[in-house]
Amino acid sequence: MTDFIAEAKALEAKARDAFQRAHDSFERSDTDGCVTQWASEWTGHLAQRQASILRDGKRDSFRGLFEGDRRVAARLITTQFGTSWLLRDDEAEKFGRTFIPQGDRSRVQKALGLHEAREHAPAWAKLESNGRGLGANVWVQTFRTGCKWGSDAVKE
Repeated sequence: MTDFIAEAKALEAKARDAFQRAHDSFERSDTDGCVTQWASEWTGHLAQRQASILRDGKRDSFRGLFEGDRRVAARLITTQFGTSWLLRDDEAEKFGRTFIPQGDRSRVQKALGLHEAREHAPAWAKLESNGRGLGANVWVQTFRTGCKWGSDAVKE
């Protein structure tokens, strides 16, 4: 755990440095340095998120699918119809279906005795976007690094 804390401190310093570079670039060049400012800001946001994950033992909070207190072996996927739970083969056999609609208001979940709850699982973060160049939407994406079916998650 102390290794994680040291890594977190280094990432926090990296974030401060990136934000300072963005600020300095703006002070030097006003809007001419917008690419440097933009990149430095996102570098800072990413480093902050990664440091937060490290401080939490390289874990973060996600949604999990549960039957009572038992974590169902399932993972969220995005399809043309939206986001749903994909069940591992043994679970699909048990519940008689491969996909379960996501969301607390799912009648299918209720009928099968399932519910969603927050859980803590191994995680990391990266920058994601849905376009190219400065016109792209960019965000920090947290993702699971452990078992894709959630077997290493702990219910919150």
